Amino acid sequence: MHNHSTKVSRKNKTELKLVEVHGQKLNTTSEIVAKSCGISHEAVIKLTRKYINDLKDVGEVRFEIRHNPQGSPTEIALLDDYAAMLLLTHMRSNDIVAASKKALVKEFKRMRAILSEPGRKEALQFKRDEAGAMTELLQFVRETHDKGTNKNHYSNEHLFCNRALTGKWGPINEADLDVYDAKLLRAIRRHNQKLITRYLAQKDRQQPMDDFVAEYRAKNPRTQLH
Repeated sequence: MHNHSTKVSRKNKTELKLVEVHGQKLNTTSEIVAKSCGISHEAVIKLTRKYINDLKDVGEVRFEIRHNPQGSPTEIALLDDYAAMLLLTHMRSNDIVAASKKALVKEFKRMRAILSEPGRKEALQFKRDEAGAMTELLQFVRETHDKGTNKNHYSNEHLFCNRALTGKWGPINEADLDVYDAKLLRAIRRHNQKLITRYLAQKDRQQPMDDFVAEYRAKNPRTQLH
């Protein structure tokens, strides 16, 4: 299972995730490099094969088969930051390639800072534990209202809490969570339990939750990751 990290805005307003997280290891892929540089994936794979010995001298490169959006198996290259940077130096220099180099360097640096942050492992576990407590309480409260509970109710509660953290109704990858966000998400889930006992409908909980998050951020300002 692959977790993916943060994004770069594209002209078509889609989001390209630059770095993948596998446990404590980071890599980018030939697909990501191709999309960020605006060239074909086939060209990137050919370039990777051509300079494979040089790339392996400075970093890590491996190949695997994944399914493309059309469902066909496709060979891709996985590269660490050193191999990716050397690969990019073999491409024709232009503004897009230069911007891609800078964005990749910044994203690898940002993700390493997150993964190495003291207390992150514990913060993530506490966040997970709070999720279980929240869903158990949701089921109990719904039963007191003579309502059944299914997987959609559970997932909607997680999405409700994610929206409170990010402002977007959607899933969150743990790889994107630093200690601050992990602790805040835990606090959000804990506070949501209090709100559930008062207001079963999410629409009645949204404003109180937003007020809670705003107050939390004011009392606990984020410090810059180094």
